[in-house]
Parts: sequence; C-alpha cells; structure tokens
Amino acid sequence: MKQLSLPRLLAITIFTFALTTYSSTMEPAVYGHKILELAPRSPNTLLGLMTFVGLLVAMLTQPVVGMLSDRAHGRLGRRLPFFIAGTLMLTICIYVVALAPSLPALVISVLLLQGSSNTIQGPWQALIPDLAPAEQKGAASSLKALLDIAAAVTGRFSAGMIISQAPVIGDLAVVQAVTVPVILMFVALAITAWGIRSPDGIQAVIFAQPATRVRLRARLRDTFAVDLRRYPAFGWWFVNRILFWCAFISLTIFLLFFAVDVLGMTESGAQRYVSQVSAALGGAVIVAALLTNRAAKRIGRKPLMIGAGVAAALGVVGVLLARDLTVLTGIGLFIGLAAGVYLVASFAMITDIVPPAEAARYMGIANVATAGGSAIGRLLGGVLIDSLNASLHSTSAGYLALYALAAALFALSALVILPMQHA
Repeated sequence: MKQLSLPRLLAITIFTFALTTYSSTMEPAVYGHKILELAPRSPNTLLGLMTFVGLLVAMLTQPVVGMLSDRAHGRLGRRLPFFIAGTLMLTICIYVVALAPSLPALVISVLLLQGSSNTIQGPWQALIPDLAPAEQKGAASSLKALLDIAAAVTGRFSAGMIISQAPVIGDLAVVQAVTVPVILMFVALAITAWGIRSPDGIQAVIFAQPATRVRLRARLRDTFAVDLRRYPAFGWWFVNRILFWCAFISLTIFLLFFAVDVLGMTESGAQRYVSQVSAALGGAVIVAALLTNRAAKRIGRKPLMIGAGVAAALGVVGVLLARDLTVLTGIGLFIGLAAGVYLVASFAMITDIVPPAEAARYMGIANVATAGGSAIGRLLGGVLIDSLNASLHSTSAGYLALYALAAALFALSALVILPMQHA
C-alpha cells in the first residue's frame, strides 16, 4: 500500500476534530445547561439516563452503518455517502437540541442526534485501516489522538465560555455554541471528500467492491459477529476499552454539576470553570500523545495501555485523598497524561487488529466498547451521585463514591489485557 503524504493523513483523520468538537460542545455544556433549565432537581440522574440511552443508539447504529458501508457500491464509493447524509442529519438535529422547549423534546432530539453522528463515525473510523499502510498506522493514530484532544479543548472551552453568557443573551448563547461544530463538520466533509477521491491510488481502495453479494437479512445477522478464534486480541482489547472508558467518563461527565453542588458555583461560573480546566487537561493529554507514538515503537502498545491504567488509578486515589484545589488540579493533569498515552496506544492497536476487508464493521464493533463503557459510566454515575447525596444529606458523598469506583475500574482495565498476545 502506497505511503500517504501528511496532507492525505490529515484528510483521512480530520473528521475526528469535527466529531469530537461536536461531542465536547454538547456535553457537559449544552446538555448540562438544558437540563438545569428544564429539570434542575436531579441533574446527574437525568444527564446519566439521557446520554446512556443515546449511547445505546450509538452502539446499535455504528456496526450496522459500518457493515452497510463495507458493502456499499455506487458512484460516490463506500464511505462518502454516509459522511454526507450523516452531516446533513446532524446539522438539523443539533439545532433541535439547542432549542428544545421541554425535557421529552430534548431526549428525543438527543437520540436522533446520536443516530446522525454515528452514521458518520462508523464509516469514518475505517479510513485508517482502509488507506494507511502498516508503517503509517501509528502516525495516523497519533494524529487522530492529537486532533481528538485539540477538539475536546476547543469544544469544551468555546461552549463553556459562550453558554456562560446565557443569563444575558438567553437561547442565542446555545445556538452560537452549537454553530461552531456545525461549521467544522462541513469543513471536515469537504477535506475528507477531497482526500479519499484523490487520483494517487486512494480512490481505488475506497471504491473497491466486494466479490459477492449477500442478502440484507444475512448481513444484519452477521453485523455483530466477531471471530475471536481468528482475532483473539480483539476480545481483550474490547474489555479493556470498556473498563478504561467507563472510568474516564465517570470522572469528567459530571464535572459541571460537581462545580455547582460541591464548589458552590453558579451555572455561569461552573461553565467557565469547566472550560478552563478542560483546556489545562487537554494540554497535558497533548503532551502525552506527542510522546506516545515513539514510545510505542520501543516498548509496544500493550505495556503503554497497562501503564496508563495503573497511572490513572493512582491519580484517582490521589483525588480521593487530596483537599487542596491546586493539588487536585495537578492530579487532574497527571490523569490527563495517562489518558493521552492510552488514547494513542489503544487506537493504534485496534487499527492493527481489525481485518482490512471488514474494517468499518469491526471498527464499529470496537466503538461499541467505547460507547458501552461511556454509557455504563454515565448511568452508574448519575444514579449513584444523586441517590447517595439524597440518602446521606450530602452534596459530595456521591461524587467521592463514583471516584472510588473509577479508580478500581482503571486498575482492572490494566489487569484484563495481561493475557493479550499483541505488541
């Protein structure tokens, strides 16, 4: 497979910047604001349940769309039609969320939004296995991780700062906040379309057709099938990803409400606080990501994933013990470094594991681990925080219990991949 130039590598990874900016704009800033506006009594539970159900939609959508993309044929190829359709649907849904007048309307629009974004996500994640030669998968994965981190900072910082102006300009603040990722989605669509339709050999790979046709019913039946005998590393990676991501999401998704409940901030102050903390954490993760690709070549991806899980667990233990705000911020940066190492090493490993002929389907199944871990963390965290706080008449007990659970999950994520036979 022909080596890709840096512009081509950027073209096949740029969608991650738009998608992550979108997701980090929506949560916690937009979803948190809408929940505090529409149903402020149990915000953690409502956020956890709403996003949990949304991620169930994601877990079902991605592999199915990935399977359809793997077998699609037409003038625009296997991937591009899904990018176009998903971008258009997401644009409509994101504004519906921003202007939702009631809690039921918000929940329904969030579910539609998840289906739209995952129409893009499944086929897009196949581009690196589709196009990057083996010797460039690590570089492509590092570039993806850097774009993810930069996007997370961009989304959370811009959304938090803009929505903090809601007391002054009302719903216009939410509309302005969501317009940022919408613009980025269309820019990413144009760049990706250029990259995958270039005349330097990429087009032939993207437009390759399957040799045989299978009935749709059989395709759907086999969508979630994984050959663990042939690809045993996939199973170990899958469990590790669920555990690590469940812990990581548990730490971050409820931060806005933590600032309101525990630190006593107003919503506007909490929005600004979360945006600033996210920027600092993003910087730490970027530093880690820059160093990880080179380290992976020397010591392997599996040791880095194990080390990241152990380091993150120790960091969360520090959060439970520390009380000084400066110390807590430093520990948060340490956890951010561990997360950056994990993101690069984990994604690089899965791009090696998945079979090229079914890259989109397997990557869609792989992302079920990310979505599933995230869904579990949201559900458990939301219910645990509000129920413990209510039963113990506390504003902090539920959050501390969740952090203790996160530390255990980080440690367990390191243990489960010890038997994996993979570099």
